[in-house]
Amino acid sequence: MPLDEEYSRLTNPQRWKILIARVEAWLEALVAAGLAETEEAFVVWREPPRVTVSRTFRAVPQAPGALPLVVAWKRFEEIGWPAVVLGVGDPAEVVAVIPDCACDACDSGSQVVLDELDEYILGVVTGAYRRLWRGRRKITVYSDDQMSRSGFERRRVNFTRLFPGRFVGIPRAATSEMATDGYYTLQAIDFQGKSKWLNALRRAIADRWEGGSSHRKELKKLEEVLAHPKGWNEIHGSSWLDGNPTNASEGRG
Repeated sequence: MPLDEEYSRLTNPQRWKILIARVEAWLEALVAAGLAETEEAFVVWREPPRVTVSRTFRAVPQAPGALPLVVAWKRFEEIGWPAVVLGVGDPAEVVAVIPDCACDACDSGSQVVLDELDEYILGVVTGAYRRLWRGRRKITVYSDDQMSRSGFERRRVNFTRLFPGRFVGIPRAATSEMATDGYYTLQAIDFQGKSKWLNALRRAIADRWEGGSSHRKELKKLEEVLAHPKGWNEIHGSSWLDGNPTNASEGRG
């Protein structure tokens, strides 16, 4: 398990340069295969990425209707959070920021982030990537087996109000300084003034309420939206492989 101090520590940020090497290899391969042309460009983002970038490249696919791929990063010699940003479209929509967190504790090795980057780029190149939104609801399909959604959560019932007393949570990184004025407890308990069986009952009811049939209904709703996205805003493109790629040597003249 990581040490507590590793969650706020970033040593040797240059180790993340392998991500830049990977995206550069992707851009070169896409051009060599005759699937796209690449350029360093100024990009307008729908919503700016949560990290500052200093270089941005756009890969424009040859296939009609395919989404342009945007890759951006900051100079790793600069102080701050090292990351590569992937985006699609024009204006660009952020697909992913990799790594999600660059602290020492969250570093699981280069292979993990390289696989993650490959999967996101493949989703765009194969046309699997889709983003749909309506109001606060969002659905993002990254690949055939990876999808995220938000805004579909049911309003939770606060069962703790049914019982007298007060439930007390404990932050993961709680310290003695945080316990000033008794706001946090550093004891490994999550109830105060309640019997343990009442706490267990509350957990069981909440788990039952949030799972089971409600989860199946949510999945069915997602399938219906993806199949018939009428009334939803959507970003989606065709596969880069649907066009007629030019010979790599001819493409470079």
